[in-house]
Amino acid sequence: MTPVPDLSRPAPEVAPLLIGCRLAAGRVIGRITEVEAYHGEDDRACHAHRGRTPRSAGLYAAPGTLYVYLCYGMHHLLNLVCDEPSIPSAVLIRGLIITHGLDEARRRRGQPKAAAARLTNGPGKVAQALGLDKTAHATRLGQRGCPLRLLPGDGPSPRLLCGPRIGVDYAGPHWATMPWRWWEEGYAAVREAGARQTTA
Repeated sequence: MTPVPDLSRPAPEVAPLLIGCRLAAGRVIGRITEVEAYHGEDDRACHAHRGRTPRSAGLYAAPGTLYVYLCYGMHHLLNLVCDEPSIPSAVLIRGLIITHGLDEARRRRGQPKAAAARLTNGPGKVAQALGLDKTAHATRLGQRGCPLRLLPGDGPSPRLLCGPRIGVDYAGPHWATMPWRWWEEGYAAVREAGARQTTA
């Protein structure tokens, strides 16, 4: 069984440990299958690379805080804040496999006939299936008003692969190639060519 990790550690340490854990929003529960880490003001792919701004302030919150933002004006993306409040650090939840509440997740996504494998195979789809939008931003796991719960995994710990993050070429070659993306081996949404095995 995959235990819930200590979120007060840096995101690159926490991220691989989240694979296999579950997220629950009401009756919908999904196993985390793909994540990306963003860490520190030096990370040019992180929203806080220019320091604390009104947009990035949520990344400096207590560990376990939800950092939810609108991407391209269309898709809400879910991040779990990590590390100490003085250090901007978060894990983007890129993929889930819905294990409970599949019909409800389909309803939230407006995809009544979607195959489970394609329902939450992207970060925008994840937030939508969990029913999350900006109203969830800045709420904290385990506290009143938070619509999300982080649960241990209920199966064997998966084998992991890692590779570069997606869509961050603007951050420059060093940060764009940082292998801070992890996924469950065999996860159908990810092309595994060039991936590296990880023991995390």
